[in-house]
Amino acid sequence: MYSDPPKVPRSDAKEGVQYRLFFFNAGGHIEKAHEFISRDDAEAIRISEAWREGRKMELWQRDRRVKRWD
Repeated sequence: MYSDPPKVPRSDAKEGVQYRLFFFNAGGHIEKAHEFISRDDAEAIRISEAWREGRKMELWQRDRRVKRWD
């Protein structure tokens, strides 16, 4: 399920919060996910948007959904 993320801007934070970005297929099922560290939600959203490629996705920080892209 996990694969290497594409080359996109990353956080320069050495420490931070772990986020998980889920990508969904047309059937609404999780297709793959990327985990990364970011300083805050705003930076995590910026990084996630670079990976979007027009797909539905959700950004989570632990059990909190930060953002959903439809």
